[in-house]
Amino acid sequence: MACQPSFSEARAATTMVAEKSQENMRFPVYESLYFLNRNVQDILVILEEIKKSPGMPRKSFEAYQVEIQYLRSQATQDVLEVMNDTEIDEMAQLGKKKKAYDDRIRDLDDVYFEVQRREEQRRKQGLPSLIGVLPLNYEPPVSQPREPDDETVTSGASQDVHFRNRIKSRTRSSRGRKAARNSRSRRLPKSAS
Repeated sequence: MACQPSFSEARAATTMVAEKSQENMRFPVYESLYFLNRNVQDILVILEEIKKSPGMPRKSFEAYQVEIQYLRSQATQDVLEVMNDTEIDEMAQLGKKKKAYDDRIRDLDDVYFEVQRREEQRRKQGLPSLIGVLPLNYEPPVSQPREPDDETVTSGASQDVHFRNRIKSRTRSSRGRKAARNSRSRRLPKSAS
């Protein structure tokens, strides 16, 4: 018949394993918490057996059981609050390492496959494609500066500045379009006649 190890034996075995580990591990805390909960459950079973004995005050033993369960619950919560902070810190550190590793092994062309999968999903949903190929002679629209309302310009000096700015912006935009056309015409291959 196999014997269940006592708490002290189990704790000693856990301590030995923890000492062998080079890292500062948090697992012994979880093991201790397990043993605490298991042993408290054993105490509750024992109290239940005593409560069933003839002549025992049932209400008192029920109160003892509730008190013990409350203390176990409170101790467990305190341990888990501390361990939760530890887990969150470790998760943040490991998340940074994982992201660095994923970035290092990621194929830069995977983005195209992701777009392809997303476009397939959109097609199945009956949505239009978000991808298009621009024609070779595509020119992006040039945004025109908005004309201010007459009511916003009040003084003669500000009207002069406004007029000069309009002339400058028109000159710049027309020069910019001419330069863009010239550079495109130089880049386009001449068709063979």
